[in-house]
Amino acid sequence: MPGLVRLQPSGHQFHVDGNDSILDAALQAGLPLDYGCSNGNCGLCQARLLSGEVSKVSHHDFVIGDTEKRMGNILLCSYTAVGDIVIEVPESTVIPQQRITTRVKKLTALTGDIVLLHLQTPRTQRLRFLAGQSVRLELGGEVSASHPIASCPCDDRNIQFHIRLIAEDAFSQRITSLKPANTVQIVGPFGDFTLNYDSNRPILFLAFDTGFAPVKSVIEHAMQLEHSEMLHLYWTTDAEEEHYLQNLVRSWVDVFEFFSYTPLAANDLCPQDAQVNPDGRLPAAAWQNVSLALLQRISGERDMLCDYDIYVAGPDPAAQVVRDFLLRNGFPPEQFKSTSTA
Repeated sequence: MPGLVRLQPSGHQFHVDGNDSILDAALQAGLPLDYGCSNGNCGLCQARLLSGEVSKVSHHDFVIGDTEKRMGNILLCSYTAVGDIVIEVPESTVIPQQRITTRVKKLTALTGDIVLLHLQTPRTQRLRFLAGQSVRLELGGEVSASHPIASCPCDDRNIQFHIRLIAEDAFSQRITSLKPANTVQIVGPFGDFTLNYDSNRPILFLAFDTGFAPVKSVIEHAMQLEHSEMLHLYWTTDAEEEHYLQNLVRSWVDVFEFFSYTPLAANDLCPQDAQVNPDGRLPAAAWQNVSLALLQRISGERDMLCDYDIYVAGPDPAAQVVRDFLLRNGFPPEQFKSTSTA
């Protein structure tokens, strides 16, 4: 039978199935617990068992002192729950910067000029990050670029990115030549485009273009936490075919009652501004007009925007216009988060 783990003082809960360690189950639930090696050597995942019973599932070399043992301290990476348990452990709010050598697992075309870069970390050095954060990708020490992580921290070995290929960009050109098993350095994480655990307000996600990447990470994290409040995604792209993971998003709609979705193309909102540059991208001025048109639409559909938390991700002109509009109209700044993807 799966055991229910309750964390103190946060009150967050998750289930542990089979012989999964408590740490692995917590990470799969998207909870940012402190850990290091995850294999019993460093002791960073030490926590205090307040009630219930645990069973050892893997050996650990880290030595827990006699005093700590009497207090009920265990390593979360080496024990599983036997029935329901309560553990005293702080949840991380600041993740230390890491440098990890990853290997390319797969490079997949999502559209004609957007690729999914799938990197894998070593088993003993997984990337600690919060959903919605970014890292710097370094290719051979010569070329680097910062990109938001598109995957959930519940799988901290498999890190994904949605990267638009730009002809004059050196990083883009190097990306296209990557092969499986090539190495890529990850440095990070950074950024505060992260889920507000203390809020019980419904959330509106406004994703523009590849701004869907960090939004995807946050939404998947919220789903892992079984977020009970309503989540609604507005995803606006250059054209309808640019909704490159449409089937995934629609599967969320089918599975989760609290999630809904509105796909939009630029010409749906501003037909007169939907002309793209020769590189196939909307110019900055067009993104500004498109984002204003989206805000007008949302304001017409929802009476009280102040009842929501709003997360915005996309090209800087779009994100900045949304921020300025909301704050100028009295929207509480603590209920707004944004990140720029270009």
